[in-house]
Order: sequence, then C-alpha cells, then structure tokens
Amino acid sequence: MKSFETRIVSTWKPSVFLRIVFIILLLGGSALTSIFEVEENWLRVTGSIAFMLGMFGALSQSFVKPKYRGNIEIDETRVKIDLANSKKEFLISDLREIGFKYGGYASFWKYTLYGNKNHIYFTTLSGEKYNYEIILQNKQKKEELKIFLNELNAADALEIKKFGNSAF
Repeated sequence: MKSFETRIVSTWKPSVFLRIVFIILLLGGSALTSIFEVEENWLRVTGSIAFMLGMFGALSQSFVKPKYRGNIEIDETRVKIDLANSKKEFLISDLREIGFKYGGYASFWKYTLYGNKNHIYFTTLSGEKYNYEIILQNKQKKEELKIFLNELNAADALEIKKFGNSAF
C-alpha cells in the first residue's frame, strides 16, 4: 500500500446578495431585450449591458481559484495535515473513522475548473472531528484515492464512509 497526498483548499462562496444581483441582472436584461418590445434605444442597450454583466458574473464563478491552505498526506500508518500555521499528525490506529464526500474532479463541465468540493473528514477515538476540503485535479487522482481507501479499509479495522456522488 502506498500513500495519497493532495492539497487542502477553501473554495470561495459568493454571498447571497451577490447571487441575487446576478439573477436580477440576468432576468432584467433578458426581459428588456427579448420579452418586452422596447422602442427606446437606450433602454435596449441598458438591458443588453445588464444581461452581459449578469452572464459574466454567473459564469466567472467557476474561474475563481480555491485558496490554498496546506497539504494532507495519508498512508497506512498515519494522517499528516500540514497547514500554513500548524502541523498535525494522527496515527491510523487512533482514528475511529475516515469519511470522504465526493463531488467530482476538475473539468470544464464541472462547478469549477480547479476541482469540485470534495471533503475528507475523520474522527479520532477521543471524539474530535476534522473536516478538510481537498482538490482532486483529474480522474487519475480520483482513482488513486479510491484504490487507496479500499486498500486501507481492507487492511485495518477502520471504518471508511463514502458520501456524495455515486461515481466514487
């Protein structure tokens, strides 16, 4: 059995206010340019600009790169967390469970070009819970993690839980 290593990140979440503004721009702009028969030229131009701003805002969210926070490395004996301001190491024998919520790997058709929101979490025997958002850059990384977790589940009495997308 080998180890698995990837990056820990934080994905930007646009505020509810920002989402509402983009929706209003999209709906208002499309209504002015497509639904209503507006005679005033300045109103059609304003509607077109509002529509374009709404589209730009809605589509540009997938191009926002997640903030890098650190690395996580898991092997058959330990889980090593290396964040910018702290380093933690947990022995596999000290863990009650490891869980993984799969959202997908990075591609143009997904939520973001940098990888979907995948979370790996674990609970220690003392009850402490840790949850980290990680990046799976491509299908190869996804398969590596899948094989590694299956091998880890077979080798130890550790419970591995999988949630999210059924493709994992």
